[in-house]
This record gives sequence, structure tokens and C-alpha cells, in this order.
Amino acid sequence: MLAQAALAHNPADTSGSAIEIIAFEIGDQEFCVRTTAVREIRGWTQSTPLPQSSPEMMGMMNLRGTIIPIVNMAAKLGMAPSRPTPRSAVVVAEVHGSVVGLLVDRVADILTIDGKTIQPAPEMNGSYSRSFLDGIIAVENGMICFLDLERMFTGFGGEEFF
Repeated sequence: MLAQAALAHNPADTSGSAIEIIAFEIGDQEFCVRTTAVREIRGWTQSTPLPQSSPEMMGMMNLRGTIIPIVNMAAKLGMAPSRPTPRSAVVVAEVHGSVVGLLVDRVADILTIDGKTIQPAPEMNGSYSRSFLDGIIAVENGMICFLDLERMFTGFGGEEFF
């Protein structure tokens, strides 16, 4: 599980205010998002595929009478797509005013962290992109990538994903 984050400075949140996050695993890596974007967490249920959809789009799911898209977060992040298992979860989030289900391998924890513990992602040359990241949280046993769902689901030219 997650340990207390090490202290560092993040230009995105200089106030040091408390931030609630939900941490989840994709493959062997941990990611997190702000809980303010999360509506609920559900166990995996089969989605209905959509013809000619993008590789990250798993399909659609009926959520209490509302049809929502299900996105494979591993594929969205450029990793090998996750295969749903009994431990998989769907993080139901609101992004750009739309509800979307995010398939993750496992929900790890819900934490309150100090905003100052979020470090900026390092600058590197090459094929690495920081566009989806709000920063990195250093923990005792590794690092957690802090994702920005609003940027993650905005396409080229500022168009929204939905």
C-alpha cells in the first residue's frame, strides 16, 4: 500500500493545502487522480464494444440507466491494454462535464496528502510526454503518477474527448 509522501514543492499547488486522491494500479505502476473528479468505484462488469472505436475505448456500460463510455486506462496511457480480471475496477469519473468509466487493474487506496508533496514531472528529451501528469508523488516504496483527467481527455486543438 501507499506510504506517506516525501516533502517536496509543486508549482501547481504552492498552498500546501490538503488534497484527497484515489490511487490505483495499472500493471506494476501506481497512478492517482483527485477524488473530486470521482463519482464512484465499481467492480468490473462486461462492457458492450463499439465498432471502429479507438484502441483505448473498451465500449459502453449501463450505469443505473445511463450509458457511459469505458476507457482502458492502460491503453490510454500508451501501455499494453489491461485485460479485466475479478480484481479490476471501474473508476467512474466526471471529466469535461461527461461521465466516463476508467478501467484500472486495482484500486489501491484513498488518501489525503499535502499539496507540497507533489513534485513536478522531470523534463526529459525523447518520446516521453508529461501532458497527462499533474506531477509525481514520492512514497516510501516507489512513486505515484498524479494524472490530470481534464488534460488526458482533451484532444489536439483543445477538443474534448467526448
